[in-house]
Amino acid sequence: MTLRQAQGGRDLGETRTMIKFERYPHVNDLFKHYAVALNNEDATSILNSGITNAQEVRDYSKFIWQVVDAMHDDEENETSVLGSTNNIEMIPDLEYEVSSYMRSSGFYNVWLEVSENA
Repeated sequence: MTLRQAQGGRDLGETRTMIKFERYPHVNDLFKHYAVALNNEDATSILNSGITNAQEVRDYSKFIWQVVDAMHDDEENETSVLGSTNNIEMIPDLEYEVSSYMRSSGFYNVWLEVSENA
């Protein structure tokens, strides 16, 4: 077992698992918006380059929960994001895409661990 596998994900070596959501492509736009709005350079880098290890998945997973919180704040403040002041209905799309991505990249357990502590 490699260190990466012990950290909760498959060993990707230097291979980056790109992050692109296709069933609900608006999730890509939502994450990009909030990476900028929250001034989260790590999330921006991960969104642009993908992930290679469990720590990046942890950072990205924490960012996703920050996005959910920000979505709620924006709705309460009637802040328009992607042309709408109510994006809460996107949360099931977000959950589907992120869970599918984490399963396919071998990091679903890391996503669950972060989510349980969010």
